[in-house]
Amino acid sequence: MLWLVLSYVVVFLVLTATDIGTTLWAISIGAGQEFNHVLATSEGLLQLERMLVLNGGMLIFTAGMLIWALRKTDRIDLRYLDRPERAMFNYIYLNPFSTKNTPKAALHYLALPLAILFVKVFASVNNSLIAQKIPDLATPLAMWIRTYLGEGPATYWAVILVLFHPMWWAALRITTAMIKKKQSITSRDHIAA
Repeated sequence: MLWLVLSYVVVFLVLTATDIGTTLWAISIGAGQEFNHVLATSEGLLQLERMLVLNGGMLIFTAGMLIWALRKTDRIDLRYLDRPERAMFNYIYLNPFSTKNTPKAALHYLALPLAILFVKVFASVNNSLIAQKIPDLATPLAMWIRTYLGEGPATYWAVILVLFHPMWWAALRITTAMIKKKQSITSRDHIAA
């Protein structure tokens, strides 16, 4: 369990550095600006200190919840392991620790770190494309959503939701496949013993 959490922390830190680096690269050559309204200055520059604080908080929260979820893997509802898409949109609840929510929350918090890493890879690749003045992946989507929602936070969050869900789906699928594989290895070991 410890190696998994430490691996997540290391990859998170590397990808955060990559995201920051590619963002600063694109901004420094005038090819782009920060799209996240929480992290952007009024000139479209990156508020680096705020990004570091937010990412630090995200890392502490997700690593802590990953530890909790790893300890609750045996409580995951088998319906979610058989069809992880059932858990995809079933993530709105206040208390993941309740008896009622643990069967889905444990899966969610096992998959969330992987989804976050996917988002960071996407952001770094997208920033690199912008810096190289190659058509990127997010700008057309943002422009399309902006025509309906206008400038501001609503457009940003709509883009994030649209981009996050395919990555969330993939993270849930990969996570359930890994859990099933571990369960089959464990059951084979019990049979052999």
